[in-house]
Amino acid sequence: MSLRFCLCIFLLLLIAGPVFAGPPLITDDPDTPGDKHWEINVAFILDKTVTDAALETPLLDLNYGLGDNIQLKCEVPLLIQHEEGIGTQGGMGNSLVGVKWRFLDAEKFGANMSTYPQLEFSPPTSSTNRGLVDNGTNLLLPVEVSKKFGPFWVGGELGYTIRQYSGNDWFYGFIAGYEVRENLTIMGEIHGGVTQEFKSEENVFNIGTQWDFSKKYGLLASAGRSLSRATSEEPNLLLYLGLQIRL
Repeated sequence: MSLRFCLCIFLLLLIAGPVFAGPPLITDDPDTPGDKHWEINVAFILDKTVTDAALETPLLDLNYGLGDNIQLKCEVPLLIQHEEGIGTQGGMGNSLVGVKWRFLDAEKFGANMSTYPQLEFSPPTSSTNRGLVDNGTNLLLPVEVSKKFGPFWVGGELGYTIRQYSGNDWFYGFIAGYEVRENLTIMGEIHGGVTQEFKSEENVFNIGTQWDFSKKYGLLASAGRSLSRATSEEPNLLLYLGLQIRL
């Protein structure tokens, strides 16, 4: 899937209500928790290839609303990794901090749109030396857009990653969902990456759901895999299972 094609779809979304994506999907959305509200996701994530498996257990994802249009984010995982020929080891994974700003609202402009710069950095532990995580700091610069059509919604994300010690790349995602009822949503996505030379990298699809079983709590779940034939580098199984707490 070319970057030009992804950009065309992204722009179409601009001219086509809020979308509620992000966890349990990879692709993010312009939604924010609301002024002085917390959205906390505690999750179990599995990323399995033919030869290796990585578990984020738990992943603590903290989000706070600063006004109605700004979200502050901090994400910290505990990582357990199994590699063929090396064995199993664990430690802290890369942390992520970011600020989302929704600068267009559906009520005024017909669609929601946001920018969400995030900084990913390796932990000050032995995780880097043991090969659990890549060394260095990465800057993610995405833009998100969403549009709602009754119970259906669609959205997209397009971004660029600046890496300290390896090649920069583009990433994209397309999401769609359906509100089965007020507290239950089913959703799906295609998410992938493209190198600076516009060569396709990992491309995956996910199917997920969010069930809000109370005003403050919700269950998040998704499952997916690589769009291409799984190799030693691409996931043949992606799982997300989490609890969302809204305060």
